Amino acid sequence: MDLISLVVVLIVVGVLLWLVNNYIPMDGRIKQILNIVVIIAVVLWLLSAFGVLGVLPIGLVSVVVSLIVVGLLLWLVNTYIPMESRIKQILNLVVIIAVVLWLLNIFGVMSAIPPVLLSVVVGLVVVGILLWVVNSYIPMDARVKQILNIVVLIAVVLWLLSVFGVFSGIPQIYIGKR
Repeated sequence: MDLISLVVVLIVVGVLLWLVNNYIPMDGRIKQILNIVVIIAVVLWLLSAFGVLGVLPIGLVSVVVSLIVVGLLLWLVNTYIPMESRIKQILNLVVIIAVVLWLLNIFGVMSAIPPVLLSVVVGLVVVGILLWVVNSYIPMDARVKQILNIVVLIAVVLWLLSVFGVFSGIPQIYIGKR
């Protein structure tokens, strides 16, 4: 594509976006989302037109585009969907953990970790998040929370001792494939 065609397409897209922003009545938030989507599409189109996307490995491009989409969706949810801030906090934490696990899997880090160790780490993360949610957001007496924390801590220590073969008095419990 020659330079004149690129400039003409950019001018047409810019004029259309200007017309939509000035003459089509819609909520300002929706206009902002539309502008961001169009800008991202134009940037990707320009990178493709100049051959930059063709130079980069397709896996890397898809990872970057996926991260941008997840970030944009998370921003939209946090900005425009009314919900309690605690729920948003939990949602953000879950999405961040899922993205980190996805990235570790894509770059092959997960396959290098022994399954037992992966099971232990995932189990500890899940127990930690659940305990944090209970302690932060479920109203109960401080004494009951303290007892719950001690019981969970003892259960986790016994589970870890069992998984690593130090304590064989309880049956081994694995999370996921062994």
